[in-house]
This record gives sequence, structure tokens and C-alpha cells, in this order.
Amino acid sequence: MDKAKNGETFVRFRAGNGEIMVRSETYKSKSTAKNCVASIQKRAAEAPVEEVD
Repeated sequence: MDKAKNGETFVRFRAGNGEIMVRSETYKSKSTAKNCVASIQKRAAEAPVEEVD
């Protein structure tokens, strides 16, 4: 978790090679940012993979 310039917290999700894949929105509380991480961890395995041409 990182702090934005406005003092709110955001999360960066990184690939295995270290590249940032996704940056979350900012959250007023660190606990809400942690809930974001938990939600992604729970739902990522169930998410469909779609190829776009």
C-alpha cells in the first residue's frame, strides 16, 4: 500500500516480473484499502479470462 499526494491510501497490484498491472482508486482509510486487497485475492481465481483482439 502507498500514500497518494492527498494522503489517502492506494494499492498497486504487481505481476510476477514486478511490473505494475493495476493501481486501485484511493481510499480514505487503510482498512478499506486492505479490504480491496482481500476482495481481489478472493475473487481473482474465479474471474473469467477474455481475449480482446
